[in-house]
Amino acid sequence: MKFKLIPKYGDLMTIEAWIGYVKDGCFTDYDGSGVYAFKDKISDKGIRPSDVKKGKIDKTFTHIVWFNK
Repeated sequence: MKFKLIPKYGDLMTIEAWIGYVKDGCFTDYDGSGVYAFKDKISDKGIRPSDVKKGKIDKTFTHIVWFNK
């Protein structure tokens, strides 16, 4: 897995906050894309809102960077 600095055009949020937005219907698979992250770096591992319903959340990470379409 590779890490790099978080780009300025992505929205950094905690996994808990992101999951809350997904459950509230704010983010869907058609709204954009997400990538697992830590507070100071972004990974190359993607995540989709539908992963929440499937229970496929990698709690190794603390944050998500969300990119709106």
